[in-house]
Amino acid sequence: MKKTLLATVALPAALACGSTFAQGYVGGAFGMTHQDVNCSNWSSCDKSDTGFKIYGGYKFTPSLALELGYTDFGSASLNTGGAASGSYSATALSVGGAFFLPLAPKLTGIGRLGLASVDADYSYSAALGLLGGGSSDSSIEPYVGLGLAYALTPKLNLTGTFDYMRASYPRGSGSATLLGVGLSYAF
Repeated sequence: MKKTLLATVALPAALACGSTFAQGYVGGAFGMTHQDVNCSNWSSCDKSDTGFKIYGGYKFTPSLALELGYTDFGSASLNTGGAASGSYSATALSVGGAFFLPLAPKLTGIGRLGLASVDADYSYSAALGLLGGGSSDSSIEPYVGLGLAYALTPKLNLTGTFDYMRASYPRGSGSATLLGVGLSYAF
């Protein structure tokens, strides 16, 4: 039992110490979102909102990392111009690879590719909120992202990011994007 416990603790530590580069990082971004959704039967449809993402990763080399993230794409607002209104919203939990390419001494390009568990919701209300309903859908979708990181200090970066993923909305499929700015910190 003691040998199993020792091996469980020692193996990850040995792997981390064996790499000459291993580096963790965390980050977040806030910005504009757009959801490509079905707006049929609604007189107005505002597909833009604000959203955010938080993420953390582990760099195995200076150019390759494994990354986990959560993105909130805000909501798209629907209206009939009368007593009925509705909304679409989407969130995603993603895992994938992040690829870093130095472009200049303090500027790095970032590419992301992976899979996301996307939760999409649709809700509506009518007659002053007395009638309404909604539904939700979940799906596993591929996602891609592009970004830039500018080194403010050796550990702190100013980032710009564009993330795109498909979503299975309750009234049809669509997509969600986030264009944001943020910070990342390496440790």
